[in-house]
Amino acid sequence: MNEQLQAKLVEILASIQASTKAAGDFAMEQLPGIAMQYVMYGRVKTAALTAFMLLVAAALFATFRWAYKNPWNASIYSVKRSESNYFVMAITCVFGSLSALAGVLSFDWLVWIAPKVWLLKELASLVK
Repeated sequence: MNEQLQAKLVEILASIQASTKAAGDFAMEQLPGIAMQYVMYGRVKTAALTAFMLLVAAALFATFRWAYKNPWNASIYSVKRSESNYFVMAITCVFGSLSALAGVLSFDWLVWIAPKVWLLKELASLVK
């Protein structure tokens, strides 16, 4: 009885080892495709984030331009601006500049220039 139990145990362990090896081989075959997809994801992510931040900056600069060209307390003979008009122009200019700076600085050149180095860096950050 004990020999049959040991034989079954050896058979189960051999089956587990064979399936683990097959799973490892499958993972190794799929690894280059997964790496390329992750690099493409990184490229799309950095381009989309940069484009979004630059669009926000463009919208804020357009608001600044509109506030500059259309003073709120203007009469026919004078072009006086109200304090709120100056406030809108100042805030949109500051936030537009910060958005443009954030958009330019958020672009990750490493994923475009050296994707293998970027991939290693990303893997290192995922392991931490």
